[in-house]
This record gives sequence, C-alpha cells and structure tokens, in this order.
Amino acid sequence: MRHLPLVAAALLWVPCDLAAQSVTVRQGNLFYRTSAQAPARQLTRSGLDREPRLAPNGRTVAFIRGTPGDSVNTALEHEETTELWIIGVDGSNARRLVRGRAADDPKQALAALQDPHFSPDGRRIYFLSTAWVTSAAVHSVDVATGAERFVVPGNSLDVVPSGRFAGHLLVGQHRYFLGGGSYDWIWLITPEGRDVGPVGESDEALETFRSIYVTP
Repeated sequence: MRHLPLVAAALLWVPCDLAAQSVTVRQGNLFYRTSAQAPARQLTRSGLDREPRLAPNGRTVAFIRGTPGDSVNTALEHEETTELWIIGVDGSNARRLVRGRAADDPKQALAALQDPHFSPDGRRIYFLSTAWVTSAAVHSVDVATGAERFVVPGNSLDVVPSGRFAGHLLVGQHRYFLGGGSYDWIWLITPEGRDVGPVGESDEALETFRSIYVTP
C-alpha cells in the first residue's frame, strides 16, 4: 500500500503490567518474550509475517502475513492480497481471520492489509486496507466469529485504550473543503464509524488529546 500515516502519531499506549512483553520479527517470523531478559519463543515459521500487535490481555498476537505471488486488482492497480492472523503467545491456536479479496466497491475490497490494532476488550481487530487512490480504508474483524466490515476511509489508525473515549478510533483522513482543495487531519471516530470530532493535524494535537482523555 502506498498510503502513509499523516503524522508519526499512531500512539502506542501499552498497559504498565504488559510493558515488559514484546513480539519481534526476524526474517519474517514472530518471536515472543515475557521480558527483555527472558528467552525468545518462536511463534511462527512462515517467513512471511510482520506487524505483530499484542492483545490488551497479553495472551494473543495479531499480525499480517504476506502472500507473495498472490495479488488483487485495486484502485492502485495490483496489490498483494495479504492476510490477517492471530496466534497465542504460547504458539497455539494460530488462525487466519481475514484474507484479501477483489471487489468493485473499494469499501469491500481487501488488499495490502496493515497496522492491526485490538479494541480495548480484545474482541475486535481494526486494520487498514487499500481502497481509493487518495485514501486507504479502516476495517474491523470480530476475533470470535471472523465477521469483517468496513468502518471508515482512513490513512492512519490508532485505538483509544482507556478513558472517556475508550474503544474509539483515531483516524487520519483526507477530506475536502467546500470551496475546493483538501486537507489531512486526525479525527475521533466511534467504533461504528461515526464522527465525534476533529483532533488536529499534528503530533502535539494528539498528545493534548491523550493528556486530557486517556486514563494512565
């Protein structure tokens, strides 16, 4: 996917009791540690895995798996299909949740999946997919059922972990002025895809939002 985050502000909020855990990628495989001093446990062996994200409870990892040689036609021409998977931190219960697909409607197309984020309760995973020329799309998948849906257009994504807006999305969107021209801002969006309001266009605006609304 050729869309880039608007700012380097997909904030990584990590609960203190889980901060010691880590998942790293080596040659396309995932490795899990309970702490910096603990030995690494290899979770996957496909050689195609990237972008690991720990669930809020620290028991599951979401990640993107590449699909070399398998692509679909999108608004940006051909993109790699890719897949969204989950796996337990003990290496068990590996399961594919989403596989890329072609569709005439950009809202329904899935390709070049990236940037998975769990909801605070761990029941859903949000991610980005190729969609339009000027914007990617935010999608959601139910971890238990695998039911996937389009949420909103967006070029960057984060999930608010706690506080008044816990579970809401911070989405970088490309929007248009009524009189012509366009702009890129971060917006607060409900899990269902409804606007709450603009957050701003800079790292400073996101830091201000975090200081006011996110519970430590």
